[in-house]
Amino acid sequence: MKYKVSYILVFVSLLIMYSSCKRKHQLYFDDYSRNEAGLYYKMLKIGDGDYKVGPWDDVTFACSFKKLNDSVFFSSSREKIYFNPEDSLQKTLFVSHFLGLVEGDSISYYVKTQNLFTDYFQVPVPDYCKNDSLIRVDVRISHLEKEVKISETELKTIKDYITQKDLDEVVELPNKIFILERKTSESADKVTKGRTVVLSYKGRFLNDSLFDAPFYPLQFVYGTPDQVLKGINFVIKGMGKGEYAKIILPSYLAYGERGNSNATVPPFTPLLYEITITDIK
Repeated sequence: MKYKVSYILVFVSLLIMYSSCKRKHQLYFDDYSRNEAGLYYKMLKIGDGDYKVGPWDDVTFACSFKKLNDSVFFSSSREKIYFNPEDSLQKTLFVSHFLGLVEGDSISYYVKTQNLFTDYFQVPVPDYCKNDSLIRVDVRISHLEKEVKISETELKTIKDYITQKDLDEVVELPNKIFILERKTSESADKVTKGRTVVLSYKGRFLNDSLFDAPFYPLQFVYGTPDQVLKGINFVIKGMGKGEYAKIILPSYLAYGERGNSNATVPPFTPLLYEITITDIK
């Protein structure tokens, strides 16, 4: 009888410990929902914007990153993301959840620590976060720049150029980038986020006059904001070393409604680019 009571007491103690641990774990997710990718999220405030974040949009957001003890280790009042549709479909980090939010929305996430530092900060997990399995990320959508629709006049200008040049097998993408020519390579090195890309290019107006032809190739880390035009950034994703593309960019994916800073490219001007991936490091 004595041993039986002891076994019962041990069993009850283990049950209490298990229930306590389980409740403690669930506190991290009180009122949070979970999506198919395993991301926990909770709306903190509903914004008054009437346009949802979608592909091709620029999103500026404020954010803070907290450990499970609520200590903040990073905060920013102005982070920026440009939603390339191909990227958006593949992302598993919290930024993929931005699609469908509106300006003014505030939302809280729990993200796996390893994923956060590897995918977002692109660094190893620092010592001060190694004991945290999850990181809380609070976000507020502070500004949303809508996709600028291409005008009928601009679209006609592009199509008239293609007709005039009697070009065959032109590919028109949904975002109104036109691929006039493309030469692939068998290189295993591809343009992906975080890789250093060496890019040579020439820029022309649709009257074929040259406006930009750098003597030296451009070198940049792919995925770093504002290094190349949005349209070029989109086209080169996944291209291999040695690949070439001849493209026409609509103005909203080039220099937009203002033109470029030195006024050589007027507002709302579609542009022709020849680009070659000369190296990927």
